[in-house]
Amino acid sequence: MSDELSAESPCLLRLWAYVKERFPPIGNGLLIVSYYSCNQFLAQALTKPAEPMRYTLATLIGAMTLLALFFHLRVFDEHKDYEEDCRNYPDRVLQRGLITLRDLKILGGLAIGFELVVAIVWAVFVSPAPLIAIVVVLVFSLLMLKEFFVGNWLRKHFLIYATSHMLIMPLFAMVVYSYTVSEYLWEASGWFWFYAFVGFFVTFNWEISRKIQAPQDEREGVDSYTKVLGTYGAAYAVLLVRIIDTGMVAAVGYYLELAWWFYAVLIALYSVCLIGFFQFRFYTTRATAKRMEIYAGMYIIAFDIALALALSSSRGVTFTWIP
Repeated sequence: MSDELSAESPCLLRLWAYVKERFPPIGNGLLIVSYYSCNQFLAQALTKPAEPMRYTLATLIGAMTLLALFFHLRVFDEHKDYEEDCRNYPDRVLQRGLITLRDLKILGGLAIGFELVVAIVWAVFVSPAPLIAIVVVLVFSLLMLKEFFVGNWLRKHFLIYATSHMLIMPLFAMVVYSYTVSEYLWEASGWFWFYAFVGFFVTFNWEISRKIQAPQDEREGVDSYTKVLGTYGAAYAVLLVRIIDTGMVAAVGYYLELAWWFYAVLIALYSVCLIGFFQFRFYTTRATAKRMEIYAGMYIIAFDIALALALSSSRGVTFTWIP
């Protein structure tokens, strides 16, 4: 559809083309629902273990805030990487001029405004804890935008660059925690922080997986983990990180005494990723490289859903507007 658009096309059509390309609604919607439900239920289980899991008004407000946070991060990335993307991805909606960085700056500003205004209102009537968490995330995202003021050095150290940027994921979990139990992020239990860093590892796994290329698809000027770690070194790195994050999720499940089927699901998910690894390892093509990314993306959503279902099935779920 975007191929049929021009700079004179209606603004909403051009913006929709951008959103579908760079911030897919279905994929991000599933991510928000699974990620938020899982972290919310975990926060509830750790702070009020005798009570059922609850969806409340805070769930809706927090989930909308999390969606805004992910979007404003996307806008920051577009600004940070614009010149490089113009060289390497000239066919994208932004790079073709169908929308501009100014358009995205306005949308990003609206997203940040929504995050802060809602959190301020929540601070007045319920708790200031979410506002503190959001300010921490916003400050960290601004540091990411500025590449921690050592951009030239970071870009020469690809792994450190990626690691530094993935560290925002545990902070996203703290936004969920603060909206759910009205406690400050430094009040969260060690087990919640532990699970928050699962988000770091699964996102890092996806980051590696999506930048794995078959040798014939490597492009000059485009970074990939297969360039840094070698074609199969990158695939083994994916496998190693998957062992770490799966083990961490299993440890949380063990602490919460979850049902046996939860571990069966983790084994099944790991097995799918293992199949993807062997497919790429022994049949190295563009298609098998892409499957590494698909399986990693699937895992991000599936393991969160599994934990949310395990917690809700053992404790029950209620729906109420009361935070």
